[in-house]
Amino acid sequence: MTPPRTPPASVTPPAASGIDWRTVFMLLPQRRFTAEELRRAIPGPMSLSMKLSIAFNLAVPTVALMVAFGKEGPWIVPVAMLVFVALFTWVGLRAWVDPSAPAARRGYWLVPLGSGFIAGWLVKTGELPRTGTVALAMLALIGSLGLWFVIVHRHQYVQMRLAELAERERAVEMARRLAAAQLEPHFLFNTLASLQHWVGTGDARAAPLLEALTGYLRATLPMFTRPTLALADEAEAVRRYLQVMQARLGARLRWEVRIDPALQALPVPPGLLLTLVENAVEHGIEPQIGGGEVHLHAAVQDGVAVLVVEDTGAGLAGNAPEGLGLTNARERLALTHGPAARLALAAGPAGGCRAELRLPLPPPLSSAISPALSSALPTAVPAKEELPS
Repeated sequence: MTPPRTPPASVTPPAASGIDWRTVFMLLPQRRFTAEELRRAIPGPMSLSMKLSIAFNLAVPTVALMVAFGKEGPWIVPVAMLVFVALFTWVGLRAWVDPSAPAARRGYWLVPLGSGFIAGWLVKTGELPRTGTVALAMLALIGSLGLWFVIVHRHQYVQMRLAELAERERAVEMARRLAAAQLEPHFLFNTLASLQHWVGTGDARAAPLLEALTGYLRATLPMFTRPTLALADEAEAVRRYLQVMQARLGARLRWEVRIDPALQALPVPPGLLLTLVENAVEHGIEPQIGGGEVHLHAAVQDGVAVLVVEDTGAGLAGNAPEGLGLTNARERLALTHGPAARLALAAGPAGGCRAELRLPLPPPLSSAISPALSSALPTAVPAKEELPS
């Protein structure tokens, strides 16, 4: 039912075995990275700590060489050293941002070559003593080795990072497809079976159920074609699902969905909340003769988005293994939001089960949400029965 989605392009990491003769002879890698690849692999600028480390490690050998070889020599020696260090630093910083940049590659060859020509010309004219020649040669050698290491190391880092991201995207895609396959079949089968029976018996509940099912399909069919979904769209799918289940269960199911307006655009894995709500209904409400309540709340607490799915059903079984839906939910959450995201299950304050999601706020949302908008989630609220319209 879900249209196919093109998988991410494969990125091959550098080979771990065999001899790379370009590396042996200190030649540069041939691959060129696109701007999009660099943005994905290197999302932020160089940190201040790294800049200070580079400045310190450049200053120490430069000062040492100037003291050792340029103290009693002509002024041209320390000036030439400073010029060479500045050129090597500029090329190295360019290579750090983009190891395949033409400026970095040309600088790797032209700066040492140019320094050799300049040093040879100064020696020939008598402006540069032998000690100064040795100092500049050592500086050119150290700079060339440093540039080669920066370019090759950074190139391999970007290549391996792209391979890691491609593998991660493949895992997210597989989890998304598995979640869609796990979510849809049994729910649709049971709903269609109820609808068929009610239509055949002339039950008045058939029309509201068909209307609710149509709204559910309209809300959910496109959602699994996207890597992430806005919380507002996910909440709408949850509402449609609960409307279908309420048409089937009647007064046994009472529910409420309440989303902080500031979190409407929060990206979430498609179907994640739908899976948690489905588990709450299937394992918490349906087994009870008297039914129960299901709540979905989302608000900001302490600078993070807190999403709670809570029911007043049968509660957690003491030694029951985690189901496929929850396992998929944890994996997809870790893949799309990283280690800062959390999914915790616990007993609810009024019985039943409480699933709590803690998601880091993306920068656009975190800057737009002021502390005054942060609100505490209630531990229990009166349920509001909503019929499909």
